[in-house]
This record gives sequence, structure tokens and C-alpha cells, in this order.
Amino acid sequence: MCFAKAVPYDQASLRSMLHSSVDHYCDRMGNEPEAAQMEAALAETEEELSKYVCEFMEDHIQENLPESLQESSPLLQEAPQEVRCRFQRPSVTAFLEVQNPEESIWARALRRFQGMLRSLQQRCWDVLTWLQEKAAACLQAISSAVKAILGELTDLCSSVGQLFRNLIQV
Repeated sequence: MCFAKAVPYDQASLRSMLHSSVDHYCDRMGNEPEAAQMEAALAETEEELSKYVCEFMEDHIQENLPESLQESSPLLQEAPQEVRCRFQRPSVTAFLEVQNPEESIWARALRRFQGMLRSLQQRCWDVLTWLQEKAAACLQAISSAVKAILGELTDLCSSVGQLFRNLIQV
């Protein structure tokens, strides 16, 4: 599916595009939608929302990451692609639901749409958790390295001090 390039630089434009996606979803549904039409519209909307969120995230990082860090860290260069990959994983909850024959198509559309939004929210939480774990592991490794260096420098200072004390006494 092709989308026109819409670059959300700020939260207001992202909010506008998200609301626009809801409008497009309702337009695709028509006045008397069929179940297959609803499923296709929902899948299209989920893809569209994921795309907008990922574009916003990438633009936001580019705009807010200090220039000195933009090219210096492979981890920072790989993280946006990994986040996009994790966020755009397809939703599987849609296939697990039980159909209620008494439910109107619009009630079902609302329920499914809300489920899709909850799935997107859950993916955001999962990405955030993954990022926090990666950042903590990275900071722990750096902290450990700096502590090891500090220990070696402390030992060196002690050894050099002892060496010079011995030379002074001679």
C-alpha cells in the first residue's frame, strides 16, 4: 500500500494524522459495511497508524538527538530501525476473538478498532520496555568498564606513590 509522504514533526501533526486515519476508516466502512470490508479497512488503518507513529518517532529522534550523538553510536543508529520493526509487527489478537451474532456491524467495528488501538498501545509499551532494558544493560556495561578503569588507576596511583617513596628513601 502506498501513502503520501506526510512527515509529522510534532505531536499536533501526529494527532491530526491519527484522527484523520479514524475518519478514513469510517469512510472506508461506508453506510452498510460487510464484515470483509470492515476487516480490510481495519488492516489498512492499522498499517497507516503504525506508519505514522514510526515516522513521528524517527523524525522526533532526528530533531531531538544532539548532533554529536547522531553519528557516534551504532546502538543509536540501529535503535530506530529495531523500534520500527518491533512496532510494526502485525496484530494477532484480531484472529482470536469470538463473534457475537447479535452484535451490529458498527458495534463490532468499534470493538475491533478499540482492540487494534490497544494492540498498538501494547506494542508501544513493549518497545519502551525493550528500550529501557537495552539502555540499562548498556549503562551497566559502561559503568562496569569505568569502575574497572577507576580501580586500575587507583592501583596505579598507589604503586607509583610507593615507587617514588622507595626512590626518595634511597
